[in-house]
Amino acid sequence: MAGAIVAAACGPLQLAPAAAGTAEPIIEQDLSSAPPLRQAPRRVALIVPLSGPQRSLGEAVRDGFIAGQLATADSRDQPEILIFDELDAGQDPFQAALAAQADAIVGPLLKDSIPRAAAATAGIAVLALNTVEPGIPVPSSMQQYALSPEDEARSAAGRAAAENRLRAVALAPDSDWGKRVLGAFAAEMERLGGSVVAFSYYNPAATDHTALLERLLLVDESRGRHRALMKRLGTPLEFEPRRRADADLVFLAGTPAAGRLMRPQLKFVYAGDLPVYATSAIHQPGTKGDTDMDGISFPDAPAVLGSDSRSALFRRTIELQWPSGGSSRLRFYAMGHDAWDLLTQTLNGTSGPLDGLTGVLTTDARGIVHRELMWGVFRNGGIVTLPDLIPPEPPTPDVSTP
Repeated sequence: MAGAIVAAACGPLQLAPAAAGTAEPIIEQDLSSAPPLRQAPRRVALIVPLSGPQRSLGEAVRDGFIAGQLATADSRDQPEILIFDELDAGQDPFQAALAAQADAIVGPLLKDSIPRAAAATAGIAVLALNTVEPGIPVPSSMQQYALSPEDEARSAAGRAAAENRLRAVALAPDSDWGKRVLGAFAAEMERLGGSVVAFSYYNPAATDHTALLERLLLVDESRGRHRALMKRLGTPLEFEPRRRADADLVFLAGTPAAGRLMRPQLKFVYAGDLPVYATSAIHQPGTKGDTDMDGISFPDAPAVLGSDSRSALFRRTIELQWPSGGSSRLRFYAMGHDAWDLLTQTLNGTSGPLDGLTGVLTTDARGIVHRELMWGVFRNGGIVTLPDLIPPEPPTPDVSTP
């Protein structure tokens, strides 16, 4: 019998096990890949934003988490789920979870909340749904699992290197997000023996990036040489500008709106032959294809790109249960589902890769969960999945002495 679900966001609300069992299942039984719990905790606290600007994402994680529990193969001795609003101004959700005698905590979702959670919850198992900034201490009992754009940027660098493309020009929005993503891509390219030969930060509110792209690709210098030569010779010359020759790929960090603008403008400035790699931010699940983005490759979760029966069933269930806006939060529903499976794996004391809806998940010695993603490419207004590639090994440092 499924355990009770208690919502503490607006005061305690007990859902009897029978009521939970008679509701239409959020995700079908055969979606679960988690083993049955050996010693299930009595109470698990889920702490996500259920108010404020990130409410819809918190609700998606909550629903996916409950779906993960309902899909568990062995439903006996399931724990009680306590749900707290991460942004509750009336109480500290972490202290409230401890006061309710939670044996494990999943959350928080917001990066700024993790240091507070780390300080308050030392000693019990915590699966944080984000990562802390480097240098911020967390207890050894805390895992960190995020839909990290930095991981996706590193995946893009690995994919490019696997295709023997190691000289990138890069574009990112002039924002903290853009700088973090570009920094992760550049560091991984360098680790794999490549480099970012040039980069530019663009204004995401602008619609014409031609001048910026011409500078980035040195097309403006090509035009300048042409003008100087005509002036010296005193006669008109036939001329076709050329882009820089030291780049073999473009990395684009941006949204679908940026992709629809940048891809055609790259073609306009003579860079249409360069393959473009992006992160999953370039694609909004549930939206129709756009030929303007043809040729852009990106990594994403199996829940979005997978053609297997589990992924297809997951997407179909989301569409049926949440026909308005569900697809736009698909990755966060999948995150909640995988969070349940990760928690189960941790509490079982098992390790090894977890074949999740957000990727193949592995946890390193620091408790950081990493995702191995699928790849897709926009083609003819749709998305075609790409075969997996193994990134090359980083070059061996030259330690020889003169």
